[in-house]
Amino acid sequence: MAISTRPAPATGAPIHLPARNGAEAVIQTLSAYGVEYLFLNPGTDTAPMQEAIVALGHDGHKTPRIVSCLYENVALAAAHGYFAVTRRPQAVMVHVDAGTQNLGGNMHDAQRGQGGVIVLAGRTPYTVDGRAPGSRDRAIQWYQDQLDQPGIVRGYVKWYHELARTDTLSQLIARGAQIAASDPAGPVYMTLGREVLMAPVDGVEVPPPSRFRPLVSPSADPAALEELADWLADAEAPLAICGVSGQHSASVAPLVALAELLGMPVNDKSGPLNIPLTHDAWLWDHRQALAAADVVLLLDADIPWIPKEGEPSVEARIAQIDLDPNKHRYGLWGFGVDLPMQADSSKALPLLLEAVQRRATPERRARWQARFESLHADASRRAAATRERVARMGGQKPMAAEWVAAGLGEVLPPDAILVEEATTNQEVIRRHARREQPGTLFHPVGPGLGWAPGAAVGMKLAAPERAVVVVTGDGSFVFSSPIAALYAAQQAGAPYLHIVMNNGGYNASKNPVLSLFPEGASARADAFPGVRFENPPDYAQIARGCHAYGERVEEPEDVVPALQRAFAALEGGQSAVLDMVIKPI
Repeated sequence: MAISTRPAPATGAPIHLPARNGAEAVIQTLSAYGVEYLFLNPGTDTAPMQEAIVALGHDGHKTPRIVSCLYENVALAAAHGYFAVTRRPQAVMVHVDAGTQNLGGNMHDAQRGQGGVIVLAGRTPYTVDGRAPGSRDRAIQWYQDQLDQPGIVRGYVKWYHELARTDTLSQLIARGAQIAASDPAGPVYMTLGREVLMAPVDGVEVPPPSRFRPLVSPSADPAALEELADWLADAEAPLAICGVSGQHSASVAPLVALAELLGMPVNDKSGPLNIPLTHDAWLWDHRQALAAADVVLLLDADIPWIPKEGEPSVEARIAQIDLDPNKHRYGLWGFGVDLPMQADSSKALPLLLEAVQRRATPERRARWQARFESLHADASRRAAATRERVARMGGQKPMAAEWVAAGLGEVLPPDAILVEEATTNQEVIRRHARREQPGTLFHPVGPGLGWAPGAAVGMKLAAPERAVVVVTGDGSFVFSSPIAALYAAQQAGAPYLHIVMNNGGYNASKNPVLSLFPEGASARADAFPGVRFENPPDYAQIARGCHAYGERVEEPEDVVPALQRAFAALEGGQSAVLDMVIKPI
């Protein structure tokens, strides 16, 4: 968490900051706790906050920068994206119950993707007689008066509270910021009434940020690590399965070293970059390795395998390193573990690596090296087969998704941030994107589609020197509120490139029909109601209407030149959308 640039107080002493009303007190506290951006969708209840930022800024005080978001889901995704890059919570402000509801599936993504975000929502004014500043003054405020507004998000947030008093609001914001950023991170939700925001105050006493830092995450129990090292040292077929361990970039290097030492394949469960996607140990389809494994190591993996598709053998020993090993936010989890450890994998993996190295006898090293050489040979064969397959796709029209992915891998800068939400094209994107550096690949993790463009805005604000590239299907493009996302990018000076894998529909919704009814009427008639888009929008034209670069790409030979033109637009400060027309579903 960023600490205020103001002079540090004596240990434990509050910071006294000027504030004339509750709204200014809120803004001053947010600023003191490192909130640089307020992603805002305004309403009748947010006026005191808007006024406070202008007034404090006019007086020379540091305030969060407002990023205007035309739709609330973009605001939440942007704050989540910023946190994913920096691990510093930012603020979102939305309009009472309706704005809260419009956070939509991106609230689910913030929950499952461990997005530390401070969500502020207005609430219906408490008073109706006009005596208190901020009292109800229009009919809509009676309609907005819901019995349980926090209930909209209660199941998705780590903590919620109502800021109902000016004398406690700074303490509550401090607590909310700490809870949001503490691992496993996640969103917090606070409501604010207009009367509180407009209530006069004589400054605000802000708790020192040094007293409300995120919790120090645990390392693993030494004895448990030694036991796991014994298992791995003598394993015949070890396998690591990663979920979101790469959210802490320090976990990547020791995992690579451990995989190379043991000759252990590493399955990436479509989270952030957990291991370089070009590494010989990287494994996408782990079913065969899972069936053969005698030791399975789970690293921050929420869903390590699909039992219906295959499970470890009953003789396999399963270990787990996870910040939340019992997955308490899941009603039903169902994956048994022999050695569960509550730990930060970025701290536990270096210790585990050292423990395994101490067991590296010449005989073991020879066995481990032989395994790694086998992984290298398998990876080389897969790479050669991939090159041959892609070479045959050059003349195909409609284009193959893999052809587009290979073109992207050819031109994508090594340090570019790839925001991948490609659903059924996820594997080919990851195979070709060549993401090798920690922090260059992100994924929403949760099931709320339409996250990536908004997240790209926040990521670009967090890393302005790097290119940010989004890959989604056409369905996710529509879900993302693209007009609002492109507008936010333009207003914030945070351009991104959006590659739309346009297959003309929801392939992720067609596949379950075929899976459940492989010989059903839908399959026989090739009819899938609600799945295929008839006469869809012109996505490139939508981009141009939002002052972004837009291009529709249908010819295979145009993929790389179109990408180069789009990157040129990015360098000029303009967002871009490439509508890549691939084989329809």
